[in-house]
Amino acid sequence: MAIGALAPPLFAQPTATQSAQSVESAESAESAESAKSAETRSCRAAKLGRDADRRELRSLERDVPFYVLRAANGNPKTALGRWMETLRWRCEIGDEAIVSKPNPNFFKIHRDYPTYLHLPDQAGRLTYWQMAGQLNPAGLSEQGMTPDLVRDDYVWQTLFTYDLWLQRDGEQEITIIIDMEGFQLSSVTPSMLQIFSKSYSVIQKHFPDREHLVVVINAPEWWGAIWQLFKPLIPQRQREKLRVHTTPFNSEDLLDVIDAKNIPEKYGGSSVPLGEAPAELKRRKFAAEGAA
Repeated sequence: MAIGALAPPLFAQPTATQSAQSVESAESAESAESAKSAETRSCRAAKLGRDADRRELRSLERDVPFYVLRAANGNPKTALGRWMETLRWRCEIGDEAIVSKPNPNFFKIHRDYPTYLHLPDQAGRLTYWQMAGQLNPAGLSEQGMTPDLVRDDYVWQTLFTYDLWLQRDGEQEITIIIDMEGFQLSSVTPSMLQIFSKSYSVIQKHFPDREHLVVVINAPEWWGAIWQLFKPLIPQRQREKLRVHTTPFNSEDLLDVIDAKNIPEKYGGSSVPLGEAPAELKRRKFAAEGAA
């Protein structure tokens, strides 16, 4: 038999089986290519492994941030290992997708635990205000906002703040203001302690050392009792950044940190009210609409 007789004609029609295999192969290749293009930079960076080349991380815009290096006391190897762990976590939660989609739970949680991004402190750092005195654990529970959901919302807030508003600037810190006016011991419930523990552990693990200062105002006289509950959960480095001012409120408690023009009138300044600063307005827009 001639050799040519064994070879199929160049334009021979494929069999049904061959057609199905070709379609399946093409769909598989297309799916793989689509998955590759949809893969986030954090996922691609995480795949580089614990001993990743920082040049490759930089090419993905995921180099070790300054705050991680600072938290590792300047040790590059420790910082790299810690950052790669965070990149794996970011990949698992889909960090880029989280902040691109609406977050309706933000508004539910805000009703019973208001927080605000506000105008900068004296050094230009963004300020983040927590209304701890308005915390309502019962209200959160009634809305179905479990400790895990509150933690997830806090992660969303943190990603919005650092990745979007501060544009991944690893040297940027924020100043936190915690207003405890109206805080009751009855608010210290097992659910509230869970919320704090879950949220704080994630933030300290993956966004370490990003606060410049934490200023507590309107702390009740029995503040010491609350502090004993939370103190074991807070590293010494963070404790050193804490300033506590008990009632009655004195505007000087804030004026040595924030200029009057950036402090709301309620607190003795002349700025727009909490909720009306540009960063907060954008945050609410993202929570309502996503990145659309």
